[in-house]
Formats: sequence, C-alpha cells, structure tokens
Amino acid sequence: MQALRATDPRRVGPYEVRGRLGSGGMGEVYLAESRTGLRLAVKVVRPEYAQDRTFRARFRQEVRAAQTVGGAGTYTARVVDADPEGEHPWMATEFVAGPNLRDAVLDGGPLPEPAVRVLGAALGEALGAIHARGMVHRDLKPSNILLAPDGPRVIDFGIVRALEATAMTRTGAIVGSVGYVSPEQIRNGGKVGPSSDVFSLGAVLAYAASGREPFGEGQDSVILLRILTRDFDLTGVPEDLLPLVEACLREEPGQRPMPKDVVEAMGGSPLGGLRPGWYTAAGSEPEAAQGDELWLPERESGERESRVEYMVGDAAAPDVPETPAPEETVAEVRPSRRGLLRLAVGGGAVAAVGGAGVWWWLGGPDTDADTDADAEAGSRAGGAGKAPARKATVRWTYEDGGPPSVDGGPCGALSADGRTLYFAGADGMLRALGSDGKEHWKVSLFKGESYVTKPVVTSHGIFVATVSDTATGPGRLIAVSVDGEEMWKKTLPSGYFRQPAVFGGNVVVGSAVRAYDGPGIVQAYDSRGTVRWYASLDGAPYDELVVAGDVLYVPSIDNHLYGIREGGATPFDAPLDGDVGRPAVSGDTVVVSTGNQANDLFGLDLEGRQKWTRPGLAGSYVPARAASFAFLGVTNAAEVKAITEGGEVVWTYSEGRAFSDPVLVDSTVYVRTETEVHALDLNGKRLWKAEVGADPGVLLTPVVHGRRVYAGTNKGVAALDVSS
Repeated sequence: MQALRATDPRRVGPYEVRGRLGSGGMGEVYLAESRTGLRLAVKVVRPEYAQDRTFRARFRQEVRAAQTVGGAGTYTARVVDADPEGEHPWMATEFVAGPNLRDAVLDGGPLPEPAVRVLGAALGEALGAIHARGMVHRDLKPSNILLAPDGPRVIDFGIVRALEATAMTRTGAIVGSVGYVSPEQIRNGGKVGPSSDVFSLGAVLAYAASGREPFGEGQDSVILLRILTRDFDLTGVPEDLLPLVEACLREEPGQRPMPKDVVEAMGGSPLGGLRPGWYTAAGSEPEAAQGDELWLPERESGERESRVEYMVGDAAAPDVPETPAPEETVAEVRPSRRGLLRLAVGGGAVAAVGGAGVWWWLGGPDTDADTDADAEAGSRAGGAGKAPARKATVRWTYEDGGPPSVDGGPCGALSADGRTLYFAGADGMLRALGSDGKEHWKVSLFKGESYVTKPVVTSHGIFVATVSDTATGPGRLIAVSVDGEEMWKKTLPSGYFRQPAVFGGNVVVGSAVRAYDGPGIVQAYDSRGTVRWYASLDGAPYDELVVAGDVLYVPSIDNHLYGIREGGATPFDAPLDGDVGRPAVSGDTVVVSTGNQANDLFGLDLEGRQKWTRPGLAGSYVPARAASFAFLGVTNAAEVKAITEGGEVVWTYSEGRAFSDPVLVDSTVYVRTETEVHALDLNGKRLWKAEVGADPGVLLTPVVHGRRVYAGTNKGVAALDVSS
C-alpha cells in the first residue's frame, strides 16, 4: 500500500480512505474502511469518464449487474457499494488481502502445477458466475486476479463494458489488456461473448504456469498481431495442462471450452480445500500483519503500478492501433478489379529498373514462337527507321501441375543468379525448375481450391502467401528453403491479403483484419517467422505493396495511399478520389490510379502530396527509367504508354487488345497479350512478337533475365530464348 498524495480524497462516499492501492486506465484505487471496520477497495473514476453521459449510464447498468455476482463459491470480489451518479463515480468491492497473480509470479516465479489447477478451477467458477448474470468480463488478466489465502478472486468484471461506451472509444477502439484480449476483441471491438473470457483465461493459465507472457513481449501492436495469428509460446506449461490451455486459445470462439469444462478439467472446484500460501511452492502463508498494519503487496515499482489496469486505445496506449469493429464478422470476396485497374506485378517494377537480382517471374503459354521480321507498326509514337529484326523461340515448356495458381498476378520468381525458377502450379505445389526446365524439387503449399501469390525470393528462402478456398478462408505465409524444405508457416489475420514484399530485411505482407472493406494490417516477418513490427490501417490493403527507398507504399480500400516506414510508423496517408491502385515510384514522383469516373492518373511527391492529375491515363504503371520516360503502364483503354515524371505521354502502343503490365529490361519493353509476347524498343516500335499459346485466364507479365523470357500458360510455363 502507498501513502496518500495531497490530491487524493480522504473520504469516498461514507468510507474513510486509508491508502492507495494503485491506478489504471479507468481511475484510482484506494483502500478504505467503513464505520464498522469493513475494509474495501474503492475505485474512483477519472474525470474524463465522469463527464461522459454514456459512460455513466453503462457504468450504472454494469454496477447493478455486478452486485448480483458474488458469494460463496463464486471466487469473485463482491461489489459492496457504488455511486454512479456522484461528481466522481466510484465503486467499492470487498478488500482481498493478497497479491495479484502478476506480482506473485514476478516475485516467486511460476505457480506449481497443483496451484495452477486450483487457479483454473476457481477462475472457471468465477467466469461461470459472471456469465450467468449476462455479463462478460472483457479484461481478465493476471493483475485482475487476487490471490487470497482461501483462493483466487476475480475483480473488475463489468468495468470494461462501461469504458467501451465512452465517447473516446466509441469509434471501435479495443478496450482490454495487451496479451490477454481475444482475437474477436481485436477484430470486433466490444462485440464479444463469454468465449472471449475463456481465451483470456487460457492466456492467464499459461502465464501462471510458465512465468512467461504467452504472446511474448515487445510493442503492443506486435503482441496484438501474434494473438490474431495464434503465434503463442507455451514453453514451460506442464504437459498435462497443455491440451486445456491450447483449447482455450483456439481462434474460433465456438471451439473453446465452457467455463464449467475448465472446472472439470482442473479436477473440480477447490472450495474448502485451500490453505494460506496455496499458490507458493512451499505452501507457506504470508508473514502475519502486526496490529493495524495490513499485509499488502508493495507497489513502489512504476512498472508494476502501470499494469494495475491497462486500456488499449488512444487514452492509455497511443501506439496501439485502433481497430474499428466491422459490421459483419465474415469476410467477403472482393470483386475483381481487372475491369477497373489492371492487376499488376510488383516484380515488373523490379525488372523494369534493370540490373541483376531477383526477377519476378510472370507467365505466358506454350507453342512455337513466330517472328515479326517486318517490325510492323502498332506504335503511334516517334522513332525513326525500322527496328532491327529479332526472333524468339520457345526453348522448353513445363506442363506438370497446371497453370500458375494465382488470382490476377504472377506466382513465380527467379533466383538471384537466374538459374532457378520457383513456380507454383494449380495443384498446390511449389516447384524449383532449372534453366533447362527440369524439376529440382517440389513441396506442397495447399490443397483444394486455393491460390497463391508469386514467390518472394531472399537470401533466406522463398516466401509465398496462400489462401484456402476463397478470401473468407485463412491466409498463410509460408517460408520454404532453397532446398525445398518448409521452414515455417504463419496464419494471416484473414484470407484477404496482398502480395508480400521485402522491406528493411523483412518480408512484409498486408491483409484485412477480417472483411475486405474493414481495417487492415501490415506485418513484417523476419527469416525465422517472428513478427518484427506491425502497422494498423483504417482500410485493408487494396493492391500490391510497393517498396521505394525507406518507405513502403500501401494502397488501401479506404481510398488512401499510406506511407509506412520500417518499424510501423505511418508518416503520411494521402486521400485520393476513388479506389487506389498499385503505386509506382520513379525519381521524386509517385504515380497512382483510382477508379474515379475521369480515369485520373495522379502524380504525388514522395510524401503523398499531389503534384498533378492526368485525366484518361488511369491504369497500372511500373517504374521504368529511360532517357525519355520514367514510367511504363497499361491504361484502362488497353494501351501501353510511356510517360515522364510530369505525366506527359512520350509514346503509345496499341493493337486493340488487352496487355499485361510492361517490363523494361536492357532497353527492351516486354508485354503479354492473350496469346503472344511482344517486344518493343525505347520508342515504342515493335521488335518482334512470339506466339506462346493461351494465357492461364489472366494476363501475366513476362519476366526477363538476359535473353530468356518466362511466360505462364494455361498448361504451365514456357521459356523463350531471344536472338538477333
């Protein structure tokens, strides 16, 4: 217990204040006594909440409900008195002379298994009593569990629901405690049921049994992401307790046990069988208090006091992302954007810059290639003379596994030396093909009707994201070694995700939290699958993530383009007129298209400020530095265009049919049609075209390494060699 401060009250209602017990997000907690000597823990609400009428109404309702909970066998601290109408609302509960679970573990280490069983059974009884009154605790955590000599006591039930009603959190911010909130609390804000408390119970038991936070330490946002992806560590939990703890931590609320099941699994209610000090290894009781001195845990540590109560939201934790609650809890499949903006290949942007490294592979079909020695027109741009004659020949085709399994984008990548092609087929297998087309290895990624993003290749391995069935299924990020061994697999917050990228040495992937039109998350994984940082967005990523310098550009469903720096800071978000497509960055300019009626292409500076607008040029663009232009793109009118940083059109190439994203390699521009690959010079003149067969249902951008061109087909992969 701490001494009273000059600003602390000496009386609260009819009770005399004896000292401070702690403080938290909602208010101050004092030790008080009644005229008859009854000792109480009195919580006084902070002024900012006291001024909120909605809070007062909810607080009044919850206090009345809480007063019906308590008594023998409930293992809750009984609510004795309250005044929700006063200038400073307060609530008094019976005082429990004992440490909270968090402090007990910090001071004495993990609880022995018999004590954990007592704890679990008592908490199951407490939650059963709370739920029977139509309440949900919403903030079950170690510091809200007091260890009395005759058993645990749960405190603060009902308080969080009152906090959820405040104006401060009415937008859907999560109210709860980092490390102990359930996935549905993060996704749905306050819309949770009794099963949410069971998830928290599982985390509490893991902490008590191991002395470790089950979802680890670090930034609050990272911990929340681990909860969403079930990335928990139960090291130290006794083997006999693991099945129950894991069951409590299941993602789906309906698959978790009921509180009564927890009581039964722990061996039944411990009522009547406890001795003082039951939670310690030695079973000794605390040193007896002398005279009027109370045995209380010391709270001189600022770190400990700060955890008496924790509110996740703007008021208490500004670095924790607000998570607006979606209206629906089941994700929808987003309609295809191909009629609006061409789904592009971020790899094309890499290849367009030229140079060695990882070349994103894209696709085209199989059959012999035709040459275009005449280099016929098709370009309405300048350029003198006839381009030099060349030809492209299909060197080999690979048809085991079917076409690329991808929805609107490529699903393969080349190794840094260009000798190995990593290719995911419709059969769910990731394959490594040599430059001669021979299979080196294959590994299963998924089964059933699923699709996969194109692989991302780093020095640590190959990374792909997959989704099962539809976007309503779970998404996964899978890491495979260069030898074809699965290294790890992580579940993404939802099946609606976007192409991974490499940023700051980590693999980053963006996804919706739940529904495609709800809030979004971008998370960064290191080579071991550990989340290094996490950023929350008001809208889900709507197209590919693009890396340029030290900024990750993320187009979002809420019509914004976000800029994210390593670590998760969001220095800017640029509002735009319509659905935001994949951005492209070249020099000091970012170009991005939207779905507005004018088909506008926007030019922004590197911090998202608008520089210019070009009506009619909307489409899918990639950076492509040449003497006369900075970007290449395919417009919604099915024209290939080269433009400057100022948005001026340099040349246009059109044949009256759809094109893939273009890619610039060694002074040659490559594009894909439904049946062919076309090569253009820097003036937009066609050098040659090669028949490669039908596309696999979507136009996949060719990816080029030297004189080798890879194309996805409706049967698999075709490799073309280009010669003069």
